Amino acid sequence: MIQPITLLTAGVFFAMLYWRYRGQPKDGPRRTRKQQLKTAKVLFAALLGWLAIHYSLQHTIAKMDGAAHDPSMMERLVTLLSK
Repeated sequence: MIQPITLLTAGVFFAMLYWRYRGQPKDGPRRTRKQQLKTAKVLFAALLGWLAIHYSLQHTIAKMDGAAHDPSMMERLVTLLSK
């Protein structure tokens, strides 16, 4: 489950981005397709990083609690390579 502080922080972050976007002058230079693509790539990389960290922490916490879990992909790979 996602922690409330994470949702609150993400909400504040995106609200600030929105307000900065809305506060730009309308007659300013338009963003090029290249800039939009670069922004999309950065946001996608950040999302993947966040999901990877979330999954890793969730898996680590479950392991520390002693809960039964299926081995992760990395654990299966290490087991396969160590044989």
